[in-house]
This record gives sequence, C-alpha cells and structure tokens, in this order.
Amino acid sequence: MKNYITGFILLGTLLIASACNEEWKEEVYRKEIGLKAQVNSEGVTNVYLPYEENGEFVYQLPVIAGGSTVNGEDLDIHIAVDPDTLIDLNEARWKLRTDLYYQELKEQFYEFPSPVCRIQAGESVGLFDIKFKLKDLDLREKWVLPLTIVDDHSYVPNPRKNYRKALLRVMPYNDYSGSYSATGMQVYMEGNKDQPISISTRNLYVVDEKSCFFYAGIISEELADREKYKVKVTFHADGSLTLRSVDLQNKMNFQPKGTPRYETTVIPDKTIPYLEHHYTTVYIEYTYNDVSTYEGHPISYEAKGSMVMERMINPLVPERDQIQW
Repeated sequence: MKNYITGFILLGTLLIASACNEEWKEEVYRKEIGLKAQVNSEGVTNVYLPYEENGEFVYQLPVIAGGSTVNGEDLDIHIAVDPDTLIDLNEARWKLRTDLYYQELKEQFYEFPSPVCRIQAGESVGLFDIKFKLKDLDLREKWVLPLTIVDDHSYVPNPRKNYRKALLRVMPYNDYSGSYSATGMQVYMEGNKDQPISISTRNLYVVDEKSCFFYAGIISEELADREKYKVKVTFHADGSLTLRSVDLQNKMNFQPKGTPRYETTVIPDKTIPYLEHHYTTVYIEYTYNDVSTYEGHPISYEAKGSMVMERMINPLVPERDQIQW
C-alpha cells in the first residue's frame, strides 16, 4: 500500500513540475517592453533638462525589455505621442481648474530623431532619443510630453500600470533656477509697515541661459491670472541683476528699487568630503500692485529682502544628473 501512495506522489510531482516548466517557457519567450519613467505623487515624471546656449538638449529615455532570460534578438520598439493619457490625468487630478491642467508639449519644442528605439540582442535596455528645443518655452504652464509604446507583432508592451506609458514633465534649469527659501523677503501692504508678510519658498523658472522669472511678492503660483505678476530677472557676470515685468502692459505696476544684486558661494560639506553646497543669494527690492483680489481696486505692496537657493553637488558626478527642484 505504501508503494502505491509513493507512486501517486511521484506522479503528481512530475505533472506539477511539467506544468511549471511549460509556464516558465511561456514567460521567457514573452518580450514585455516598458518605459523607465518613475511616476511622482503628481502622476508625472519630472525630467530635468539643462538650458544650454541654444536651448537644445537630447534626453535619452530608457526602454526596458523584461523577462527572466537575456534578450536573444534585436528589437525595434516603436514609440509615439499619446495625448489621451494626459487628458485622463488632468480630468482626474484638477477637475474644473482647467488653468492648472498639464499642457501637452507643442511639437515645435521637441523632435524624435527616430520613432524607433533599438534594443540590441544580448541587452535588456535601449535608449530613446528625444531632442528638446527649449527656446521660448513659457513655463507658466506645466508642459508634459505623453508617450506610449506602440503595438507590434515582435514584442508585447508591458501591461502593468505606468510601464507602457510615460508622462514626461519638462523641467528646464540653468545656473540660477530652482526653489529659493523666501523667508528673508518681507512683503508690506501699503500703510502697514509694522506687519510684514512672507512665504516659505519662491520658485525661479528658466527663461533663457541667464534669465529666470518668478511671481511677485506673495502671489500664488496657482492664481488663475498669474501671468500678470511674472517678473523677469537677468543675472549679469558682475553680480548685478536686471528686473522687469514680463507683462508688456505692466498691469501690476511693477517698479524695481535700489540696486538689485546676487552672489554665489561654494562651501564644502563638513562630513562628506565629496559633497559641496552651492548657494545663490539674490537681494532685491520692488513695489507692485495686486490687481486681482478686488477688481478695480489695486492693493499696493512693497517687497524687500533676500532669497537663497541651495544645491548639493557632488563634483565627481555630472551636474545635469543631480539637479532636481
């Protein structure tokens, strides 16, 4: 009797092993292709692009061939723009605040040298080139390039969420852009010099290689008509700054005061020998009017003080691989 039981157990084990082997073979030969684009809490992938002299930069998006064995043949992965994914994200995230929607990056600001990414036999990763052309890109809007893997008989797009598609949030930077601590900027309402107002941070967005813009005073970056309050600041080699309203009509009546300037310092980290702290400090003073809160009744403000940005840089690694803000 024991021999019969032992025989049945062995037979069952062989059948299970055979089934597992067949399943393993099916998995091995299934070429699942995905895009390496880690999604953040806002549902997009921030792509940090250095703004160089001509505003052009080639970004390489990793394309991955999944599976438990080495890829045995050349694979040509077709990639295309996919606006529908962006539409769905906007509707889910921003609802009726259409002024805050992510905007699809216009064709004039990018090009694909090739619509195909080649993954060589014996390799599991290919690089898809995207040439960004950042000149005149207005960062008032949140620009996103939505991509997807196109179906093809030679491979299968990875079915898991956030693998087949990528929503690349375009984030250009220069030497002066980024998130500044603004607690040193005091903003006074007209007639109320005793109670200054401040905000914790203020972002400077790229305009060109030497210029950025920020929103005046305590104006919210999510204000519907925030365009009126953009201040362009140009950084000169001698440490001076030029400030002006981006709005040609200057509806906020922006007026710079004093002698705006900036300084940069580099301080080695006290405990990590390969780490440096790069500080950019701007000293500015100006007046402006809030013309949005009460229509027809502008509120005058004066802003004065300093803002500081810190970048922690490892000089052994290319800077473009470290900048995030």
